[in-house]
Amino acid sequence: MAHGQDGVQALLIAMQKIGIELYSSSYHRAGNLMLDRPGSGYGFPVPPIMRDLLVGNDAIDDAP
Repeated sequence: MAHGQDGVQALLIAMQKIGIELYSSSYHRAGNLMLDRPGSGYGFPVPPIMRDLLVGNDAIDDAP
């Protein structure tokens, strides 16, 4: 369960929890987990402390 100050923050936290689970899974580490194609990422955000684990499209920094 994710809690936040409002619904948007709760949604972001919930999505980050999914990203944490995906990127810290043994399936990801073994290379057996994929969404579209191997190494393309999963489409879920992670907290800044985990950004070094991102792969593919997830690793692209959109910041200006």
